[in-house]
Amino acid sequence: MKRTLVTGMIGLIALCHPAGGRAQYVTRGEPVPSTMPLGTDIGNPTYQMPPGVKLISAFGERPVFSPDGRKIAFIGKSYGDAFEYDMASGQTRNLTTHAPHEGFLRIHYLKDGSYLLLGPHLPGKTREETRNSRIELFWMDAKASRPPVPLQITAWEGIAVSRETNLIAWSVMTLPSKAGEPVTTRLKTGHLVTSGGVPRLEKVSDLLTRSDCLAEPQDFFPGDRALTLPCYNITGDRTKPVTEVLSVDLKTKAVTRYPTTSGLYAEVEGIFPDGKRTLVECAQDRSEGMDLCVLDLDAVRPRYTRMTNIVRYGRWKYGNPVVDPAGKLIAAQVGSADVPDAGVGQGIVLMRLAPNF
Repeated sequence: MKRTLVTGMIGLIALCHPAGGRAQYVTRGEPVPSTMPLGTDIGNPTYQMPPGVKLISAFGERPVFSPDGRKIAFIGKSYGDAFEYDMASGQTRNLTTHAPHEGFLRIHYLKDGSYLLLGPHLPGKTREETRNSRIELFWMDAKASRPPVPLQITAWEGIAVSRETNLIAWSVMTLPSKAGEPVTTRLKTGHLVTSGGVPRLEKVSDLLTRSDCLAEPQDFFPGDRALTLPCYNITGDRTKPVTEVLSVDLKTKAVTRYPTTSGLYAEVEGIFPDGKRTLVECAQDRSEGMDLCVLDLDAVRPRYTRMTNIVRYGRWKYGNPVVDPAGKLIAAQVGSADVPDAGVGQGIVLMRLAPNF
């Protein structure tokens, strides 16, 4: 049975005014260490949240903030329904239960409050085929009153959506047709236009092609001047980072690399509204556990700090963090590291940032 309404007010600590009357916040933390080993603390971190962190949903993954910051949309589970949490009421509603579908993996807001959803129109024969080559983009009206409309655009992994315009970016994976050829990812951009409730993509163009790593768009800088992206090393060369934090200029197509701690996993996630910092999934081994770090988008001397330490409990993960439009809150997923696929979450948390964050 699909859940149509779930109360989200199950937070375990007060974010603003806890029992003692003092505000509690998440701070930026210390510089990222050279290693991030798993700890041995006993307990379940979803019951023992640190100051400034609140569990707002006991299920869900891949949260995103609405343009006005008053709501958080997320996926209930991989290849499931999309949901929306109201910050004022603490209630959660199912956005897609009214429409037949094959399940969704991601949801995004457009500037006008309408939605972009990612999921298969027709699943492939295997999970790998579905995820790598069968995920399509769907548009849904802001009231979620009609079924999602397929855009007939295939995307590999995530997409980037501008906060300021109707510009989006996505990546297309091309598998080798014969032995010896590399896997390539091609980043594309386009403008989403709707007329009479009918969506279409215009001004579609290629931005970047990489065959040395798998490139995935993440976030636009303010003014849509550039785009952040993680690049996943697939060469097998262990002297190269597992992941790299990159950006690409939309006009010049110049690529900038932002160094992170050598030997650690570092996947760029939600950017701050000022475009000066970004969140990063950081880990010793992402398959065993993962935390959240903050990276200054300075290619020469980037400040890189650790924000959370959920791996003190062992095999646990924070993931897919995003920043609200005011730069005061972070939403992220939480869950066990013992899950079948990357990106799987088992709850949504809200983090309130310290004033000097």
